[in-house]
Amino acid sequence: MTKLTIKTRETATKSLVFCFYVSGHGWGHATRANQVIVDILKLPAKHKVYVISTASDFIFQGIIQIGALYRHADIDSGVVQPLPYTVDRHQTISDLRSFLSRRTTTIQKEVSWLKEVGADCVICDAPFLPCAAASIVGIPAVISSNFTFDEVYLGLCERDELDKEIVEMVEEVIKDYKMADLLIRLPGAIRIPSFDDSILIVPQTPFNFSSPTQKKGIANGKPQLPCTSISNIQPHEKDSKTHYIRQIIDVPLVFRKYRTPRDEVLEKVGVPKRIYDTHKILLLSFGGQLLGAAGWGNPLPDGWICIVCAAPESIKMPPGFYRAAKDAYVPDLTNACDVLLGKLGYGTCSECIGHSTPFVYVSRPQFIEELGLKKLMNDQGSAVELSREDFESGRWADSIVRASKMSGTCKDPALKIPHNGGEIAAITIEKFVEEWNNLKASQSISLPKAYSSKISPQQHVLYL
Repeated sequence: MTKLTIKTRETATKSLVFCFYVSGHGWGHATRANQVIVDILKLPAKHKVYVISTASDFIFQGIIQIGALYRHADIDSGVVQPLPYTVDRHQTISDLRSFLSRRTTTIQKEVSWLKEVGADCVICDAPFLPCAAASIVGIPAVISSNFTFDEVYLGLCERDELDKEIVEMVEEVIKDYKMADLLIRLPGAIRIPSFDDSILIVPQTPFNFSSPTQKKGIANGKPQLPCTSISNIQPHEKDSKTHYIRQIIDVPLVFRKYRTPRDEVLEKVGVPKRIYDTHKILLLSFGGQLLGAAGWGNPLPDGWICIVCAAPESIKMPPGFYRAAKDAYVPDLTNACDVLLGKLGYGTCSECIGHSTPFVYVSRPQFIEELGLKKLMNDQGSAVELSREDFESGRWADSIVRASKMSGTCKDPALKIPHNGGEIAAITIEKFVEEWNNLKASQSISLPKAYSSKISPQQHVLYL
């Protein structure tokens, strides 16, 4: 078996074209993709990065300003959420059905466009169709995520007549994801079926009998990060004569870091110094849709104020509440507050952990990604659950006070997750593409079309 080594301290000399496909489902995909893109653009080789998404270019303005090129395209169907913590199951499946009906046409468009821009690599967080397009073009595809939508769609099965269709469509989705050549797995992951057919939804740390004190990992069941493991889903032997082994690389925390000192952030929001010096601050990341509901009163504990993200201009702020600007940089606000209240999504979890901010969350039981994120928060941060009923009724105070007494960080310093995941992901992807191209040139790699769990001794493996 030929071993290839990704040395993350070395950098490539050739400029590459990366096409980063970002799901339009929620801003969490965009915010973490932005951080990886920032780190790719910082590399000495001066790579070109396209970002392709159904999401508005508004969320990508920061990376556009430093050189990324934005393209709006119909590249995924995502999940329909009437509220930040609920899923419209029937509409989500209807949208997926419609999207898959356009699959052939959409792939043809993406294949043509990838050839037009001279793409060297496709990165997905986490649309599935671009993986198939990359395979047709003959370039590598990388999944960079803590979950993929196949598992999310399977999580919508409810033992009714819709389940059969869901399973059939998910099989098509997995086939496309299996065209990816490398998985950059972010912390807080759940099972990613195209790379891992484990029965466990959340990766667990195997018990080490030679070191019985090591009973838990830093993240994703790994005792250290970054960490490379071999996927148990590999190309069929008949297609694997010259193809390297598909791998999973678990990276440290990928998150956006704050830029502006706390005092400046609060003054820009309009909080007087005499107020923020004498009050604790809650950041409400849901928006202000429910503010002022009948019978609420003040949902905050005594001595607290609240800053609200993304509140519609039509909503009047109650006393003690302050509206953040639409384009406010949320990591600055997360760093400035004492507690954050929001949904359990990757972006919020990672930025709370990264800034040691305790988190009060409202559960999203229909969204299976939550299982991995709960474990991440319990291991690496501080989290208190607030029921949907208590949130919508304005009974926040007890949970806020409980969270405010927590540290916001990992209780065991030896298990604290590193915070340089964006940099590690960027360098790893760069070296992966360089070595993939070297192999293709020297041995005429043909990309696989079918998969099994058997590993051929003739395959190549990349080690981090």
